Amino acid sequence: MTTESDARLRRVASIAVPLLFLLTLLSWVFASPIGSSPDDDFHLPSIWCGIGDRDALCEPTDDPDTRMVPGPVVNAPCYAFRSDQSADCWNPVTVDMVEAAWMNARGLYPPVFYGVMSLFVGPDVTTSVLAMRVFNSALTVGLLTATFFALPRSTRPALVVSVVATSVPLGLFVFASTNPSSWALLSAAVVWVSLYGALRTTGRRQIVLAGLAVLATLLGAGARADAGVFAVFGVLLAAVLGLRRGRPPVVPAIAAALIVVTAAAFYFTSGQGGVLASGLPNENPPLSGSQHLSNLLELPQLFTGAFGAVGLGWLDTQLPASVHVLAFGVFCAAVFIGIHRVRPRRAVALALAAAALWAVPLVLLAQSRSIVGTTVQSRYVLPLMIILVGVATLAPRIVQAWRGPRSFVAALALAFAMSLALHDNIRRYTVGQDSNALDPGAGAEWWWSAAPSPLVVWLGGSAAFAAALGLLWLVVARLDDDQPTSERTSRDDELVHTSL
Repeated sequence: MTTESDARLRRVASIAVPLLFLLTLLSWVFASPIGSSPDDDFHLPSIWCGIGDRDALCEPTDDPDTRMVPGPVVNAPCYAFRSDQSADCWNPVTVDMVEAAWMNARGLYPPVFYGVMSLFVGPDVTTSVLAMRVFNSALTVGLLTATFFALPRSTRPALVVSVVATSVPLGLFVFASTNPSSWALLSAAVVWVSLYGALRTTGRRQIVLAGLAVLATLLGAGARADAGVFAVFGVLLAAVLGLRRGRPPVVPAIAAALIVVTAAAFYFTSGQGGVLASGLPNENPPLSGSQHLSNLLELPQLFTGAFGAVGLGWLDTQLPASVHVLAFGVFCAAVFIGIHRVRPRRAVALALAAAALWAVPLVLLAQSRSIVGTTVQSRYVLPLMIILVGVATLAPRIVQAWRGPRSFVAALALAFAMSLALHDNIRRYTVGQDSNALDPGAGAEWWWSAAPSPLVVWLGGSAAFAAALGLLWLVVARLDDDQPTSERTSRDDELVHTSL
């Protein structure tokens, strides 16, 4: 029986957990300097020109493939690929306009992400980029929170576990960055589960969930062409899991059609779509049979890379092995805990999600004539990892499966891994990775002119993430079952448990 104190705890958690996750992302906003996101030498000039030419921000040249943009956003920053070099060498106040030859002038990427981020561009580069990072952090928390409350109660754990179990450290870094992959990750987390929820509900909730699925598709496909492909894949998974006889899925069907049309439109109108079909450009010869086999066997490097086995930023911020061992362990645990009771529909969906996670990078590597560790990065496959965990967690009585030591150990492991990653990421830019001081700001050569100290950012972000996980653990521990007596869920939730 749910007590008044349990209900009060859930009300507190429903407010506090999103705020704590936002504080966590804000700590990552300040954890690295301008230009530290992957390929920022391409993405920042593209953002500056995201809504067209503007005086002193984005000016035309004689070459249609280039634009004049502020000097600080052109080219890889001076600290890139040099882990022993702090960010002190980078000058954010240069006012000279410089020609950017590497940018989205020809529509390689879809335009929505760059257009929205461009709204935050102003005369000061630092302020502009920080505003973009804060906006992306707020958008991530806001959309995930809206989706959580719109979903049927029994489906909510799939969203929470899929995001939390795949977020440390690459997910947190990317969500709080100016990289289009931030929207791709967000879209992967929301599209399939929202559309599935729409298939299992009726009325206003169904309309809201369908709308969230379409919105998430617009964000993802408008940022990266491959995110549109993943959105269409999400439609397939939702149909496998949620379609039933006797219930005309009019609203979900309309949403699914909009998702497919939106994804196709961005895919076929961006140059990146061709890259997905033909591979990333390079001069490598075709792979041999032994190299294809090596890729198959070495593919888990891409998976563990998302959890810290591969460096952050320009792949030059190396993290302690404890980070990826603990974080990847939680990811694997989430999958195995979720598959303890698998009915035919979910078995098919799980098989599809697992097959996609292996097949997509293998095909991309083959088309790109590349081996694991080159060209194809972990952030390209992280959306599929999010989807896999989500489908696995869509299990009967999943809250009971996570109760007790399991969720406590997982929360402890993620909190420790995240704190280590945040510390080393800050320290890499304040003095370089040749220092192991406990205080990431000790002897700092670089830091923001108006921000809390590195120590405060590290401790604050670590405490916020740990507190959010702690609250989730308390809520799970206090629930009697997946359907509390005092707050019984609808028949749609009951059907989820009996049909999956």
